[in-house]
Amino acid sequence: MTNDYLWDRSGPLDPEIVRLERLLGRLRPANDGPRVLPFPARARTPRPSRAAFVALASLAAVIVALVGLSWRSAHVVPGLDVTRVEGTPMIASSPVADHRELRAGTWLETNDQARASIDIASVGRVDVEPRTRIGLVSTRPGQHRLQLQRGTIHALIWAPPGQFVVVTPTSTAVDLGCAYTLTVDDEGVGHVRVTTGWVGFEWRGRESFIPAGAVCQTRLGLGPGTPYFEDTPAAFQEALAVLDLQRAPTEARRTALARVIADARTKDAMTLWHLLSRVDGSDRERVFDRLVQLAPPPAGVTREGVLAGRRPMLDDWWDTLGLGAANWWRVWKQQWRESGGR
Repeated sequence: MTNDYLWDRSGPLDPEIVRLERLLGRLRPANDGPRVLPFPARARTPRPSRAAFVALASLAAVIVALVGLSWRSAHVVPGLDVTRVEGTPMIASSPVADHRELRAGTWLETNDQARASIDIASVGRVDVEPRTRIGLVSTRPGQHRLQLQRGTIHALIWAPPGQFVVVTPTSTAVDLGCAYTLTVDDEGVGHVRVTTGWVGFEWRGRESFIPAGAVCQTRLGLGPGTPYFEDTPAAFQEALAVLDLQRAPTEARRTALARVIADARTKDAMTLWHLLSRVDGSDRERVFDRLVQLAPPPAGVTREGVLAGRRPMLDDWWDTLGLGAANWWRVWKQQWRESGGR
């Protein structure tokens, strides 16, 4: 439909268009000149009073304080509760009269007459003997780490394996569900004796698994030695010390290895298992042959694979000794790597 009225007003009138013309006609400029539309006057904003300003400032300060308190609460590093048992233990040069918190980065020290007990976040307890210096590295759910610089501690841990760790100058001791005594002398030499469960010792990839009834030493620059059961003959223990201390293939080392192989009992398969990854060449073959006699390997564990040092096969063989599952240790190692090794 066409409507010439829109162009030259020659067509028929449209009532709707006429209505729109009347509404818009009020905006038509007089004498075809410009027309300025009036705007309403701007309401004057009252200036805030001093009292209102003070109130707003106080509110802002409260908000900032609450935010700061919330941040601090979320970032406060928890500590461990220390109980005085005897004498006067010291934490950061302050005496422990009854109970005191051991915080990360601080040391608990006992003199010749002092003893103390550390509550490991309700998952265990550490009894601290005289002449001991032990510090807290970190503590959080599922991971508690202490550092024993010198002295003796008795640890009893009932948490799942891998949650409690003690760092020494020569190794890291990882609880795998156990009770043990750990000593570090003034030269940094460490000694662990396990009474229940088992402990893992680690230093730069060198590993030792110490089951109940066994002991193990750890030395500066060498890390954990070869563990053995306490009831082994003295000659057996002395031969192991030679193997741990003398890495070169000397005559003394060959004689020591022959002594260990000859004296090994069925339970000493644990010691021979460790030696598989600590000797080479024909010495490893000799250890393998004797270990097969004491504890035959499970299906899938081959001579070639073990002699090549394949860790999965060694772990499978360990699991058959009835001393614990190597998987616990591997899980901890993975978690430790993912946490940056801290």
